[in-house]
Amino acid sequence: ELEMGDAGNKGKVGAYPQLLVPILKIDQELVEVKTLVHSTENAKDAWSKALTILQQPTYDKVQFKKIFNKYGDNIYYSDPDRANLYLGGGATPKTEQSLAYLLRNDVLTNIENLRAELEYLIRTGETETDDLYSYADVATAAMKKYLAIVPPNELLQAQKILVTG
Repeated sequence: ELEMGDAGNKGKVGAYPQLLVPILKIDQELVEVKTLVHSTENAKDAWSKALTILQQPTYDKVQFKKIFNKYGDNIYYSDPDRANLYLGGGATPKTEQSLAYLLRNDVLTNIENLRAELEYLIRTGETETDDLYSYADVATAAMKKYLAIVPPNELLQAQKILVTG
């Protein structure tokens, strides 16, 4: 189902910020989605825009995990052999890696729930938004927690790359 990350690239630390850029783009889009979801003006239009964002291929489960694994599988092991052993199922992940995977999965689960809730509300005309708001809030909060465990210097470099293109 999933392709392995490039865990043998541990020595190429200059590549890490570049691998983080797609995750930062997802973070930006989730903030936009949260704003759209909470919009009270033309809510249906805002929800449609939010749904369009969440229907991009990036938010497909396999693609989403690949994006995060490309970054995460590279940064948590200093020994490339151990990283490759882990990816093959033969080593235990480090605590930081386990936390990163849990947060990534929390973001993904809430995105999937948010997408389904938006589809439901748009299709049925329902107006109860508690679940909708909750999924958007939890997805963005989990993403912020994920980014909080990223080494600050890498995060700063990735943010610069994102801004400059």
